[in-house]
Amino acid sequence: MVAARFLRDLLAEVGPLALDIYSPKKNVAAWVLGSLDASTRWFDDAMLWDRARKAYPLSIYLTQFADVYDDTADWRLLADRAPRLLEICQNILKFRPRIDACITHHPYLDGHLGRIATFMGLDRRTFLHGMAKIQYGGDRLPIEVDVGALRKFGLLDRPFVTIHNGFDAEFDKYLTQSTKVYPRFDEVVRRIKSEFPELVVVQVGTVTSTRIDGVDIDLVGITDLRELGAIVGQSVLNIDNESGIVHLARCFDVRSCVVFGPTSIEYYSYPGNINVAPPVCGGCWWVNESWMTQCAKGHAQAPCMALQPPDAIVAALRNYLRSTSLRLVARSNRA
Repeated sequence: MVAARFLRDLLAEVGPLALDIYSPKKNVAAWVLGSLDASTRWFDDAMLWDRARKAYPLSIYLTQFADVYDDTADWRLLADRAPRLLEICQNILKFRPRIDACITHHPYLDGHLGRIATFMGLDRRTFLHGMAKIQYGGDRLPIEVDVGALRKFGLLDRPFVTIHNGFDAEFDKYLTQSTKVYPRFDEVVRRIKSEFPELVVVQVGTVTSTRIDGVDIDLVGITDLRELGAIVGQSVLNIDNESGIVHLARCFDVRSCVVFGPTSIEYYSYPGNINVAPPVCGGCWWVNESWMTQCAKGHAQAPCMALQPPDAIVAALRNYLRSTSLRLVARSNRA
């Protein structure tokens, strides 16, 4: 989603481009980036990228940062046909010395990169834009969804919240648990159902999610991407760890209540979300290579998550759910 917003705003600056996009998650990338106003082709980067990039007049690597391959760029062609694109690439190259070590040793210095970004007044949403010196066009993205998903899963005309406790399996394909996961969502669910019985609680996620006791509907591993987008996009609130579904929700202007632990709340939080800071520690991402699988301080459970009381999370989201519920009741009465 972050790369999609950057490319959207890049195209707004430079005009039409033909894009060949290489991604290890080609199907996900094609879904998220499908709304770009560009002639686009999709490839599996693991097989082709290292060889193919040298044949293009311009190749850019997008991750936590943007990296322009200046050794293979056709600067004369860009100056002639796309002077604004040339200027943006020069901005990225001029920025590089500030984060050169982070690029060279990616991802092991990503935590340091996040600190550099926040020191500059940037965050995960806006850092690529800051490097390129282009305007950020907002969080919303017109991602394609399956409009029949709400009816299919019994959610049509029912107010609901989504809850998710998964994490990125790409970090370690054998990982069954992560320090990023909040372990007490079942208690949060019980409190929400007690205070807001009119709201249906729907768990979403994929293979890295574990069952949360007390949810009304469990859709873990059941939805495809477009169905997931439709459900998250109509949620009253998404309750989550810091995860990709938080980024997805913002594409639909849906607020999330995000429980932060090892990743930086300053760098990863969206201003429009309800962001819950860890009660202790926190922000230890990439202090070592095993930060996502084991507490960096050696605890059996990461205290930044294990010591976060469910009451603190419910207190953080209570006013928002209360005001939203009142609006839903008023709308129902008018109908």
